[in-house]
Amino acid sequence: MTIKTLCSDMLLLAVFMLMGFFIREYIKPLQKLFLPASLIGGLLILLLGQQVLGVVTVPDSFSGIPNVLIDIVMASLVFGVSFNRDKIFSYLDYVCVPMTAYGLQMCLGTGLGYLLSQIWPGLPKGWGIMGVFSFHGGHGTAGAAAATFEELGVEGNMAVGMVLSTFGLIMAMMVGMVLVNYGVRKGWATYVKEPKAQPSWFYGGTLPEENRKPTGHTVTTGISINHLALQTCWLLCALFVGRQLFSFIGNFWSEIKVLPSVLHGVIGGAVLWKVLEILKFDRFVDIKTIKLISGFLLELVVFTAMATLDVEFISTYIAPLLIYTFTLCAVTVPCVLITAKKFCKHEWFEKAMMAFGAATGNTSTGLALVRAVDPDSNSSAGDTHGVYTTLTCWKDSFVGLAPMWLMTGIGLTMGVGAALMVGFAAVGFGYFARKKQQA
Repeated sequence: MTIKTLCSDMLLLAVFMLMGFFIREYIKPLQKLFLPASLIGGLLILLLGQQVLGVVTVPDSFSGIPNVLIDIVMASLVFGVSFNRDKIFSYLDYVCVPMTAYGLQMCLGTGLGYLLSQIWPGLPKGWGIMGVFSFHGGHGTAGAAAATFEELGVEGNMAVGMVLSTFGLIMAMMVGMVLVNYGVRKGWATYVKEPKAQPSWFYGGTLPEENRKPTGHTVTTGISINHLALQTCWLLCALFVGRQLFSFIGNFWSEIKVLPSVLHGVIGGAVLWKVLEILKFDRFVDIKTIKLISGFLLELVVFTAMATLDVEFISTYIAPLLIYTFTLCAVTVPCVLITAKKFCKHEWFEKAMMAFGAATGNTSTGLALVRAVDPDSNSSAGDTHGVYTTLTCWKDSFVGLAPMWLMTGIGLTMGVGAALMVGFAAVGFGYFARKKQQA
């Protein structure tokens, strides 16, 4: 593949990404399900491609893009993470809610995947772990885990992850809105007595002037370096640092060489950010722009992953994927509602909706459900989830570790999931639930 052919492939990607955008703009139900334009565009070119209608040719390069770009996306997850002790301690009760659900999905999902594989033996090895990554992280995290599986020689989990992530988004909004309506009628909501409809711009279309926010801020003069170029360099440098660290340590400890490449970005991002803080160079970093670049790369990951789905594989195994999705969603609902009500001292229902949306779809679906019960943004649920994300960034390492564990069996992965579930539930019931009762 040459630079010229890659450019041609990107032109095709851009055309279908725009088509996905406009399809989403004019077909309103797609907006309400929070399906992104990259997903819609990717499915469109898949439908028109050689696997189905044969109208266009999906470039071979598309299949390799997710595995490459996801390492950079992973670097952005920890780049810029800082801890505020006072904020952390005030929100610890909420942390126990999604982490209990995370452990439950990790343990049950792995076991259920193994059982379903006995009925459908053609399912890829270790596919049951993809649920927790798809539901808690979305298409990007699922893609990272699938890339790790592919490094280990296991094909098929990219298709599983993309389908489960899409199913998760749909379930998050459909089941979530049922919970919103039920909870409001039961009087659980703090700020509203009936679910609030969102303005049209919340789902799509052009944003009103007063709702437009800057995507970032320049940190140095453009005479020196283009702002976007500087922030892109920081992000790529984080991955470079991670790769060099793993390569150096590998000279003395050969076992580290078998660790998946997605960990290079995670470790590199954490190390580089700490170095920048020590040297006071963090003033040259704009986190908003870093996240913007990461989001752009994630759009490419989602689009190309959807465009190269194995249609025959999906059609063959749609039944176990649906069984899996419904089962994990069914156990997540009571888990989140019970733990949030018991653990959270304030705004428990708003926080439960945030946790449910983020544990079945992604953070955006969680925020959408919160908006339905808190249209004026009085709740701390969104801010609380941000603290949770910062505090539990260590779990991103499971994207690289869990597939490795599953190469030798399901015991360790299920055990880690069970330990997380029991551990956080024990802290919640043993400390926060008692503290709430005494208040």
